[in-house]
Amino acid sequence: MSKVFIFLGKGGVGKTTSSASLAYYLAEKGYKVFWFSVDPAHNISDVVGQKVDKITEVYKGLFALEVDVGRYMQRYIDNSIRRMKRLYKQLSVVGLEKVVESMRFSPGMEEVAILYAMHDLLQNSADYHFIVVDTPPTGLTLRILALPKLNIEWIKVLKYWRLKILERRRMVEAVRGEGALGEGVVVDPSEDKVIHELNNHFDMMKEMWDLFASNDCMKFLVVNQDRLSIAEGLRIKESLKDLGMQLAAVLVNKFGLLPVEKDEIKENYSDASVFELPFIENKEQLDKDDYLQIAYSWVPEVVSV
Repeated sequence: MSKVFIFLGKGGVGKTTSSASLAYYLAEKGYKVFWFSVDPAHNISDVVGQKVDKITEVYKGLFALEVDVGRYMQRYIDNSIRRMKRLYKQLSVVGLEKVVESMRFSPGMEEVAILYAMHDLLQNSADYHFIVVDTPPTGLTLRILALPKLNIEWIKVLKYWRLKILERRRMVEAVRGEGALGEGVVVDPSEDKVIHELNNHFDMMKEMWDLFASNDCMKFLVVNQDRLSIAEGLRIKESLKDLGMQLAAVLVNKFGLLPVEKDEIKENYSDASVFELPFIENKEQLDKDDYLQIAYSWVPEVVSV
């Protein structure tokens, strides 16, 4: 799989600017780069000056996309309805679609939709050398990163109890005879559609967790030179540590505009490399050369190409 770079930070610190600097840098070096945003409040189109609601080459070798999270959420709901109808034909109640459709308002659905979007895009990104991911603000991104591990544990429990149910069915058939439970009632785990669905979901979640936790997925924390941003950045760092993940670097965007001293920032992030990203003055809209200028302040020290 291609190397993946994920940018984290609170809203407004400059994650898109930082991810743009890396994306342009890699493309300038001659690599094929896929740069996409899973932030519902997208900014890539503002950076490149054009719509990127489908994969679009915005510079030589640089392909960009703003993911339609709502579309992935609807796809997930539609697939859930189909699976439920297939697995539980006896539950063909009136209004099933409306019940499942209400899932879109359930806590965690946005995280699930984004995770499935990332999996789909990464599965179809073999042609790219590098993948750059612009993410939503802190809390949502951390929940996305944690979701595969949480799901893996839940699936193990669900599979355990499903196997117990099948075991009880086999016990009943052993006493009453084969077919005693009725036509179409499965007793063999290898023929059980529920086990099959759980295994598929487990494989997908493990694939995403293995990626997020691997060295092939580098995570960059973007902060500004203010105490609120730095404090939230520290919480991000600790949350990643709890997940067994490390930061590749801390990027101080728009360095020099705000009062927190450089030494104070480095003290707070003593276990990570800290880079100062310059503020480009007198520019309403940055261009490719500006992003490359920002990139040269940090990328060569962190990313081996």
